[in-house]
Parts: sequence; structure tokens; C-alpha cells
Amino acid sequence: MKIGKQRHSMQSSRPLVTSCLVVAVFLSTMAARAAEPEITLNVRHDHAVGSCHGKLIMDSQGARYETPHKKHARTWTYEDIKQWQVEDGRKLRVYSYQDRKWRLGADEIFAFDWTDANVSPQQIYEFLEAHTKRPIAAWVASADGSNARYEFQVKHLGTIKGSEGRLIFADDKVIYRSDEKQASRTWRYEDLESIASAGIYDLALATYEQQKFNYASRRVYNFQLKQALPPDTYDELWRFVNRKKGLGGLP
Repeated sequence: MKIGKQRHSMQSSRPLVTSCLVVAVFLSTMAARAAEPEITLNVRHDHAVGSCHGKLIMDSQGARYETPHKKHARTWTYEDIKQWQVEDGRKLRVYSYQDRKWRLGADEIFAFDWTDANVSPQQIYEFLEAHTKRPIAAWVASADGSNARYEFQVKHLGTIKGSEGRLIFADDKVIYRSDEKQASRTWRYEDLESIASAGIYDLALATYEQQKFNYASRRVYNFQLKQALPPDTYDELWRFVNRKKGLGGLP
């Protein structure tokens, strides 16, 4: 008789144990999600005609644009985004794989301006750097340039107007730092396709950045060096960059 009561008690307690386990798993999942890094920006998204406002939320899974203008609301995983472009002046561009209507298959680009003064372009770049392997066109100068391995005084040759500054090859990234507006750049080594030189006063960085008007090519940054780069120093720089890119077998 006592055995029967014990069995009944054990059986009746099983639903309670199961419920407790479900609640514990749910709370653990919610706590893990709450601990995940996230950036929320108040943004304006410009259309061909007019604009809309909403929130751009970036987390460990990707990004989503929430807006009352439902036609322009989007959700992307990091694999859905071909390229990010972070600009000084609090501008962010998302290059997707979706076709743009009436543009002969050109990729859809979502451009956002954010108004949050407490979130800098550098913070956005560092967040994306930690979460995506896709190319990041960072039109900002990284704050970390103290571990420079090579540094050159240069002029960057622009399409219309050039700029002057310093080209720094640090341990984990390449930085072009200029005092001129929107001239600075930062690249991870994996965002560089190659490095080349046509002479002792010339250096070119071919990147994986998407060209705006030429969808089959990549953006190349051409620099004039203010001091000569001896061939042996260029060879050392070339090997350094390619080792950072993970190309094995280099001396």
C-alpha cells in the first residue's frame, strides 16, 4: 500500500519537474539573448522620392530595419549582405544580393543616416568587424594605429580630388589616416585582394569593396609615396601583407 502511494506521488510530480525544466531552459535562452551584443540606431532611409524613419538593429545574427513604412522593412542575416559601408557623418550602406528594379540587375543598396550622437562610426565598424567576414568599406580611420609595422607619408589619388595623409600597416589592419573630410579608410587584411607597386613612388591596394557603378570589379586605392620605397622594403611589405592574409608558404 505504501509502495503504491509512492509510485502515485512520483508520477504526479513528473509534470511539475518537466514544467520547471521548460521554464529553466526558456529563462536561460532569454538570458543568453539578453547578453548578446546589440546596436540599435534611430535612422532615416532615403528613397528615390522621399524617405522613411525607423530603427536599424544589428546583433549577432544579422540586421533588421523596422519601420512603419512596411514596404521598406527588411531583415538580413550576415550571409544576405554582400558588403557594409560605414562612413564618417554617421552614414551606413548595406549592399544586398537583391536586384534593384529598373537597374538591369544591379544590387539593391540600402542607405541609412543615423542620429544617435552616442554611437560613432568607429563603434559601428568595430561591431561589424567582430560579426561578419564580408567586406567592410570603412570610411573611417581606426583609432588603433600604435602598432604600426610600416608607415608611409602619401597622397591618395581620387577620381576628382585627392587627399594627403599617412598609410599605416599595423598588426591587424591597414589604416589610411587623413585630416580631410571623409578621406580616411580602414581595411582588415582579409578585405584586401592584393598589394602592388608600379615604381618606387607608387603603391596600390586592390580591395574586395564593391564598385558603385561597375558590379564586376573591385575598388583599387592608388597612393603616391612622398619618399621612395626601395625594392627590398616593398618585397618585405608584400610578404608581410600576404602572410596576414593567410597565404602560407611565404618566407
